[in-house]
Amino acid sequence: MKLLAICDPSRYSSPPLDVPTFYQKAALHPAIDFFHIPVKNVLAQNRYSNTIQVAPAVGDLNYADFLALGDNAHESHDLSTFDLIFCRTLKPFPQNYLSQLQRWEQYTPFLNSPTGIEAQIEPDFLSQAASAFTPHMLVTQHWTKALVFFERHQTIVAKRFNSCGGRGVFKIWYENHRFKVDNFILGLREFSDFSKMFIYLQGATNKPLQFVRYLTHVAAGDKRVVVVNGEIYGAYVRRSKSGHWINNVSHDGECFLSEVTEAEREAIVGTVEHYRRRGLITLGYDFLQDEDGTWRISEINAGNIGGFARLELLTGEPVMERFLNTLVELAKAIRRPAVV
Repeated sequence: MKLLAICDPSRYSSPPLDVPTFYQKAALHPAIDFFHIPVKNVLAQNRYSNTIQVAPAVGDLNYADFLALGDNAHESHDLSTFDLIFCRTLKPFPQNYLSQLQRWEQYTPFLNSPTGIEAQIEPDFLSQAASAFTPHMLVTQHWTKALVFFERHQTIVAKRFNSCGGRGVFKIWYENHRFKVDNFILGLREFSDFSKMFIYLQGATNKPLQFVRYLTHVAAGDKRVVVVNGEIYGAYVRRSKSGHWINNVSHDGECFLSEVTEAEREAIVGTVEHYRRRGLITLGYDFLQDEDGTWRISEINAGNIGGFARLELLTGEPVMERFLNTLVELAKAIRRPAVV
């Protein structure tokens, strides 16, 4: 299989993270002819050409080699020669990035369809796919509707369009005649006016915001369940070392191996086809614990998910090899587009 992966290596600060580990394992896999293209080369590609500039990634790819891949992406390859493309680019996606990849879909298969990704990152997609398994949720770009939702639940969480790793997630509550807004990167902000706070939450996106009632049992952690083509690979819980309401590993979360409950399996079965029929194969389900002890879906991440390397570290099992073998089989099964 000729596999192409897309990412910006400089976004990964240490070797144990999922993407560097994926690259290292893929470079050694006997059934994979592995290549890398940096995000900048995707954006720079001539839209009237099928030729892209890539770097081969083979053999013992250490961390320094991984970081240098983007500087060595000078080999010319035709898009139609690749059996599968795996986009491992972190959100927020640059302007025109997904539209460029959507053009590539007419030449070669993607593990996760860029057209499907564009649909999935819309703020209302999760509520349409999984409302039966999530806490009460509202998607709106009208501050007056958001205020009604806030008044009902008193403490809520807002999620911004096209973000990852908890960076676009905000906790909102009212205290001492001020609206308090907390984000683990931007810190605590205060507003006397809800409408001005709403503009702050939107940032530069001008997109609707997703609001959900705050689940007070966040200290139980944030459970990630890794799912590939409908198959559950395993689960682990992330818990903040400092007791922060955000449990992401990108903040200060520690990871512990966890079981997948029957209720969580039902939630996955009840939602996975919404993603699979849009060509989205790799999913990271995030669950938070509700007041009654039920773990409810807080987010379903599609495409470039983390968890394979973490599960391998926690279980001692060859999870990444299992995943790569799955990619080889999927490449055989996925129908290639007719070359235009």
